[in-house]
Amino acid sequence: MRYYKIFVDNTSGLFTYSDENLEYEIGDRVKVSFRNRERSGIIICEDKIENIDFKVLPILEKLENEIQLSKNYIKLLIWIKNYYLTSFEQVFTAALPADLKVKYNIYYYFSDIENIFSEKIYTKYSEKVIDFIRKKLTVSRGTLNGYFTSAIIKEMLKNEILLNINEKNIGLNYWYDINYIENPKFLEIIEYFKKREVFTKSSLENSFSKIELEKLIKDGVFSMKKTLKEKEGEKEVKIFSNTLNENSITLTSEQLNAKDTIINGENRFYLLKGVTGSGKTEVYLELIKEAFKNGKGSIFLVPEISLTPQMVERFKSEFKESIAILHSKLSPKERADEWFSIYSGAKKIVLGVRSAILAPVQNLQYIILDEEHENTYKQDNNPRYNAKYVAIKRAELEDAKLILGSATPSVESYYYAKKNIFTLIEMNSRYNNIQLPKIEIIDMKKEEDLFFSKKLLDEIKINLLKGEQVMLLLNRKGYSTYIQCKDCGHVEECSHCSIKSSFYASQNVLKCNYCGRVKKYTGHCSKCGSSNLIHSGKGVERIEEEIKRYFPSANVIRVDSESSKNKEFFEKMYFDFLDKKYDIMIGTQMISKGLHFPNVTLVGVVNADTILNFPDFRAGEKTFQLVTQVAGRAGRGDKKGRVIVQTYQPEHYTFNKIETNDYEGFYNEEISNRELLEYPPFSKTINIGISSKFEKELEKFVNEFFNDIVDENVEMFGPMKSLVYRVKDRFRYNIFIKGNRKNISIFKKTLERKLEKYHSQGKFRIVIDVDPINLI
Repeated sequence: MRYYKIFVDNTSGLFTYSDENLEYEIGDRVKVSFRNRERSGIIICEDKIENIDFKVLPILEKLENEIQLSKNYIKLLIWIKNYYLTSFEQVFTAALPADLKVKYNIYYYFSDIENIFSEKIYTKYSEKVIDFIRKKLTVSRGTLNGYFTSAIIKEMLKNEILLNINEKNIGLNYWYDINYIENPKFLEIIEYFKKREVFTKSSLENSFSKIELEKLIKDGVFSMKKTLKEKEGEKEVKIFSNTLNENSITLTSEQLNAKDTIINGENRFYLLKGVTGSGKTEVYLELIKEAFKNGKGSIFLVPEISLTPQMVERFKSEFKESIAILHSKLSPKERADEWFSIYSGAKKIVLGVRSAILAPVQNLQYIILDEEHENTYKQDNNPRYNAKYVAIKRAELEDAKLILGSATPSVESYYYAKKNIFTLIEMNSRYNNIQLPKIEIIDMKKEEDLFFSKKLLDEIKINLLKGEQVMLLLNRKGYSTYIQCKDCGHVEECSHCSIKSSFYASQNVLKCNYCGRVKKYTGHCSKCGSSNLIHSGKGVERIEEEIKRYFPSANVIRVDSESSKNKEFFEKMYFDFLDKKYDIMIGTQMISKGLHFPNVTLVGVVNADTILNFPDFRAGEKTFQLVTQVAGRAGRGDKKGRVIVQTYQPEHYTFNKIETNDYEGFYNEEISNRELLEYPPFSKTINIGISSKFEKELEKFVNEFFNDIVDENVEMFGPMKSLVYRVKDRFRYNIFIKGNRKNISIFKKTLERKLEKYHSQGKFRIVIDVDPINLI
């Protein structure tokens, strides 16, 4: 008797069931009785209870045509559930495609094939079994002569590879060592007989009663095997050929060193710090190719879908049909089909965004996070996991290697590299010795124009005259961030959130960037009706308008989340700009990373202060990363690149380090501040968000909740109103917790226990965010 903890579908906890005949395993999908109804579930782990003082129901049966998750995969999902204080239901919803159904071909075969004609078999079982075995494993002479030449058959009979079973039938001699036969004609006949040793489950069940069948399997006469069917139809899963692009990549000495260090290194974790354009992607491809040749799998993560068009093109050229693509813009059916091709082993390489870290890749050897510093690796709804930390855990569980790559690593990752937890590999030169672009910081306090410095306008003009392309970055969507009436002072706000409405000129609407509500823009104040309106807080649409005013003959394209909602847009934009159909690209942070345009020689950062002014201890780090990354888009071909960075705070140390491309100097400044204030990596943090539609009751509740969970071993701040206090008619408070790793781990366990009594609090929503990125 064994006991298992089972996650029953659409529930929040685990329930104990018994395995009376020792026939189930961790990861099995099973049927159980739950509250007098039959429900499906998945076996999570063994329950080691010794003294049972409650009734334990048995597992009813294993579900057919369902996936079976590996033990390591289950361990990973358990870790996510426990580390991020979420539920199994949320974890499984994130990990598995909706309505995924798997079908199998089930075959039976003889376990002890050499003794199937022994007297023991004939005396133990009924005549029906004997007749079945004879019919299945022997062939009439006439049938065999219909497939093969009589000369070959006679020679095999003479050599006793085949045996005369009786006057009419011939069978294979299972006592003959057929492993050393080389004659291809002999092998053809042997293969013909081998196929007769295996038969479908249905044919076996049609030949024997259930009692006889169970006895044959129990006695080891028969064994069972399963092969995956395609999602639809009856064909077996197509295993794509292991074809590779054999055109070898010539690696530089830095690239070769990076590749060899990772392949031969004993460490599990590597930080590949390479300047923009140093050729990190080529290193990744070579590692994945080596693994692929050895039948091993790889997961390659990019921070967002905007990077996939060129990556998909590159990966498909290298790995043909053996690559699966996973991202949020796939339809449910597309996602399920790709997931199934990975689960079945048909595809060994996965390219995708953060959710791809949960792809069921077989024989996993490498997990690669490109642009590892990006915040988009952190999920912003439940389960709020960080793909980077999940990747670390998965590499441990599956004996794989993790490579984190970036020109501007996160402070935490670089700290771990300095402490030798990660092996640091540096690539300090661009591919083909292309020079890094020259960066110039412009103080906008000295400029007359609110949008562009004279230097930036002059450089754009030079570029256009030379037929070279320009990229302009402003990390702010829309036309303006708010509209104010000059007559009555009214500012247009969202009626459901405590946030100003942004104006989108391309759609002629006012939109809330938090709840998404839209209303038509009339050009008049909604309070007094005046048309005397001021547009403040410039966005990319306003920059597009202004740049067209300065350069009316230039072809301009705008790239932001609004323009790229159509999943074909980004791919078309990429190839159109690559083909020089546009002179100037204006965009948000979407254009700052991964894109390779050899004809771009000028990059302008219109306002580098948009992130720096956020009340966030990572504001300097995010600014350094964003500006450095977008600067890396310049001068990637054989023409020298220039970068103009506009700011109202040129004296800030972040811009000084950006100008000199001094990551090490920036890190030293930043890590000193973090240590002084005990921020990560010198601590672990948790943000608890509590919201409700009932403001007065919420205020009372959050104070009671805070007093209930207060812990002297960690620092606790709050409860305090969120920076955006009301979102979607819900009022919001935050409680921020900070402490060392040990104390935070203890606090999490205590918090999880205490949260159980708040599940029924329908008026209040409690959200736990472990290792938060966004504190707004």
